[in-house]
Amino acid sequence: MEDMALFGEYVKNFTSSKQAFLDSFEQQMAQVVGQAANLTGREMFATNFEAYAMIVSTPTVSRGTITYRFLWNEFLEGSGSILYMGDAFEGGLYLYENESITVIPPSGYRASYISPQPDALNGAITWHGPKNFPSGEPAIEFLSMETKLYIEFLDQEAMEFEQVTVQGRIEPPLAVPILIIYTKPDGNTFNQTVMASISGSFTSKVSIDKAGTWYVQATWGGNREYYGSSSQIASFHARPSFNVYALLPFLLPFLSIPVALVILYRRRAKRTFPPPPVDDEEKVVALLRSAGGQMLQKDIARKLGFSKSKTTGILNELEAKNVIEKEKKGREYIVKLR
Repeated sequence: MEDMALFGEYVKNFTSSKQAFLDSFEQQMAQVVGQAANLTGREMFATNFEAYAMIVSTPTVSRGTITYRFLWNEFLEGSGSILYMGDAFEGGLYLYENESITVIPPSGYRASYISPQPDALNGAITWHGPKNFPSGEPAIEFLSMETKLYIEFLDQEAMEFEQVTVQGRIEPPLAVPILIIYTKPDGNTFNQTVMASISGSFTSKVSIDKAGTWYVQATWGGNREYYGSSSQIASFHARPSFNVYALLPFLLPFLSIPVALVILYRRRAKRTFPPPPVDDEEKVVALLRSAGGQMLQKDIARKLGFSKSKTTGILNELEAKNVIEKEKKGREYIVKLR
């Protein structure tokens, strides 16, 4: 009780002199953020400084707490579908006893890599002191959980009783089941489930049994790692086929001798497209697309398991083909799709 009384006096003093405590904290953190900006080559800044002291009481214990908070802007490295935390801690980090650090993943992202192993992992990621982190840690890679679906047709028009091919892809590339929803001209619907390949592409074929405008949409429900999504609603038009048998009742009165009718009907050759070869250059382009069009060169090597020299060679080839461009930023290269 005596300790809590003393802390109560401290809270009064802290509240009356809060701005002085806050100014000191702001100066220290501005220096820390400035050093991290110099190390990473990214423009960082600190805002929204807060400080407060209070006594928290429960039925069994009372505890005094002092809290300092601020917003560290541009703390995470990367953009688009991949964010990385850790490069700001180049000199390492030390947690004293009774201290802890908790990281809450950004909205719409999940942690795909964490080092070292956290002490608690239940949505938030927490380490407790005392703990001495090496340079570059704690490190976390966050991956976007958003997905996108696209579909298209080989032909925008077809003939009744022909077969139509729908091609599509899911980004980022995922080998997951895709539900294709077909709506006929009379409003009736039916579904077809296809499996996307590891490159994210999928194909659906349907026989046209009614003339008119058909509507198609691809969708999937998501899983623990990615959100579900739906494609745009696409359409194609099916023309009615010519049925000579429907005219026979009108032709028979004019026939005085048996007539053999030979009907030649040539369907249009269906175009088929073999799946494109998946080579190292295409893997890099697919990864860049899934990351929103740009990534650090070192992240490309890490995600694809390529060596630095192999990654450099592939990027030089893509740059020569005018597929990508590289931009020097600090000690790293940012690779962007053209």
